[in-house]
Amino acid sequence: MSRADRLDPALIDVDGARAGAPGAWATLVEAWGPAVWGLCRRLTPDAEDAYQDVWERVARSLDAWDGERGTLGAWIVTITHRVLIDRHRRRKVRGEVVELPDLADPARPVDERLVAASRAAALERALLRLPEAHRRVVVLHHQHGVPLEQIALEEGVAIGTVKSRLHRARARLVTLMAEDA
Repeated sequence: MSRADRLDPALIDVDGARAGAPGAWATLVEAWGPAVWGLCRRLTPDAEDAYQDVWERVARSLDAWDGERGTLGAWIVTITHRVLIDRHRRRKVRGEVVELPDLADPARPVDERLVAASRAAALERALLRLPEAHRRVVVLHHQHGVPLEQIALEEGVAIGTVKSRLHRARARLVTLMAEDA
């Protein structure tokens, strides 16, 4: 079964997950866990704690999701975003993001993998140097496909502010990546 098949809402037993069925809950976490983890590791210094907070909130709120206002994935990403913003607001001191090792693709030549790994590491370093509000917009929009309108709504700012942050973040990333080269 491909990742796309696992993400098919018809294959995720939401009612079973609501009832606490272990298989249904495991399928839900397997389908959306990587996206939640990616956001947590990039946007908070305590990614593991944030990840657990997100899934606790999803478990408590699953009865509220009805599918009328959006997909299950968008709802989970929204909860993740809200948890991360709440944690950021409570945090007094910024920490460092823990890097996960990149997975190697054995089908690609070693030199291509090294160049790709180097560029990915440079991008991660550059992302960490962005202001947090700019980093959130880049990660949510470009890496997780969240529409700018939804980001604006969740951040509580105008769409123009989100677009401005994204534009400035992209420009700063280009500069930072050039400095790192």
